[in-house]
Amino acid sequence: MKKTPLTYARELHAALTAADEKHRPAVVRDFLAGLARARKTNLRPRIVAAFNELALAIEGYRAGVFTTAAAPDAATRAKLKKAFKNVIFEERTDPSLLGGAIVEVEDARIDGSVRAKLEALTQTIIGSN
Repeated sequence: MKKTPLTYARELHAALTAADEKHRPAVVRDFLAGLARARKTNLRPRIVAAFNELALAIEGYRAGVFTTAAAPDAATRAKLKKAFKNVIFEERTDPSLLGGAIVEVEDARIDGSVRAKLEALTQTIIGSN
């Protein structure tokens, strides 16, 4: 059976949980060596992402992505934290959004960007002709 990054992340989490703190660096070293032997080092970034999501889920949190045209200010971050209490966001900037924001949590996506609104308006105008 083919292992997915999530499978590797679960195995690593189980091994780290079973090991005492003193032996955890050796567990990680052995895990990375095993990936190298299996020629799966290209999966490391996806395994790390899956491991982080798994760790967050165990602690009762979810991972999300908050994308804005420019870095958000403290007030925007506070509103986001209040609206999404159990979500830890990775912040990204994308100047092509023009303004507004895109919020992604798991499979849900809320696109409140100016670019999306302009595209919808364009489609409405084109569709009415």
